[in-house]
Amino acid sequence: MIRLGPVRTMPRRLCWSAYTAWYARREATLPYWPAERLQALQDHRVRHMARYAYDTVPYYRELFDREHVSPDEIRTAEDLKRLPIVESDALTLAPEKFISSRFRPEDGVMLHSSGVSGNAKTVYWDHAGLFQTLASKHRYRQVLRHYAGSTYGYREMSVSNPLNVGAALRDFYTRYAWFPPGVEFERERALTTSSFDEILEQIGVFKPRVLGGSGLTLGALFRYAHQNQIPVYRPNVIRYGTANMPVLDRALIENEYGIPVISSYQATEMLRIAFQCELRQGFHVCTDQVAFRVVDEDGEDVSPGETGRIVLSCLVNHATVLLNYVLGDLVQLGEGPCACGRTLPVLTSLQGRAFDLIVLPGGQRVHADVLFKTFPHKTHLVQTQLEQFTLKRYTLRVVSDGAIPWPELQRGIDRQLRQTIAEDIDLAIEPAEYLAAGTTGKFRACISHIS
Repeated sequence: MIRLGPVRTMPRRLCWSAYTAWYARREATLPYWPAERLQALQDHRVRHMARYAYDTVPYYRELFDREHVSPDEIRTAEDLKRLPIVESDALTLAPEKFISSRFRPEDGVMLHSSGVSGNAKTVYWDHAGLFQTLASKHRYRQVLRHYAGSTYGYREMSVSNPLNVGAALRDFYTRYAWFPPGVEFERERALTTSSFDEILEQIGVFKPRVLGGSGLTLGALFRYAHQNQIPVYRPNVIRYGTANMPVLDRALIENEYGIPVISSYQATEMLRIAFQCELRQGFHVCTDQVAFRVVDEDGEDVSPGETGRIVLSCLVNHATVLLNYVLGDLVQLGEGPCACGRTLPVLTSLQGRAFDLIVLPGGQRVHADVLFKTFPHKTHLVQTQLEQFTLKRYTLRVVSDGAIPWPELQRGIDRQLRQTIAEDIDLAIEPAEYLAAGTTGKFRACISHIS
């Protein structure tokens, strides 16, 4: 959700348009800058944000003083390690402590995220940060141009839920800025509250070059069309940026329909974090927008090729300030630069939410994906959702590709979970055609009711 103010006057809107154009002027080249130049820009913003956080944000003033760290000692992104990691619960419980005293609500926007694990968050963004973020989207537009054939002016359609933050931000930019027709798009929106048949019909009528939305929804949409032999209009490219698209759905779209699929990585607290390039082999982190680390359970940096929790510091928002903030995602750190020529660091994969964990009878917490790591029919599981009620009682909902008869697949899953959890568990396994995301477009692979 987003809370907007009144529409601004045309002079004010033109001012923000010029501001955006100023930041967008280098977007086509910035991802290719030498690593030293990118690092210098990031370090400059880190120094500014550390001082700003200490001077104006109650949470960080207390944290710096408690840790006996001066903001002047934070000179580089590497120096952020001197500060403790901030768990997302801190923002949930006391959002006002992260708001700068220099921020005025009338000069910003309130974004509300319901969260995936139920820990709702309220995040304020200042207008300058939002328009810098809008300018940075141009680097992603350069990737889309590879498939769409042009940077602007084409038809673009999104399949999104009514509470989608992206659509609400579009309303904000329309209210507060003005952009000439030459750099706009012909847009259409289909709601996830509509039936798949209605969405497919709307796509066929509008005929977009670029189709976007939730990875889960778009994957299920094309799977539905394929299973029911419904003709589908084929856009030049599909992009998604909320929930991960199941691997089998992505393969279906790319191999059966011949439509390339690309993704981006963002969150309400940080907005733009990373994006895939034309090679689609990883996510290029926008280090001018965020500083990041990937850490293990003890908060120590992991090596390239290893998986850990991503820790982020936002370098453009001066309303709700977040440094060393754990977003809740598990990612894998890349081992080197991408062959596309961009010098931005790479995350080779986004592997789900850190809180998609279950508690084993012995007390160990494991990610839901681990349970199926050795399952022989894993490639036939399109989507799963495990709900844990007690240490021994579970319900598993399964979307399969239909290649294995359900009774056989059900018996195999039952054996697998009894081997990986415990033999005496109370387990219900339910088939499903589609496991929907929540009202905000987010999906939980594991729902554990054990604190």
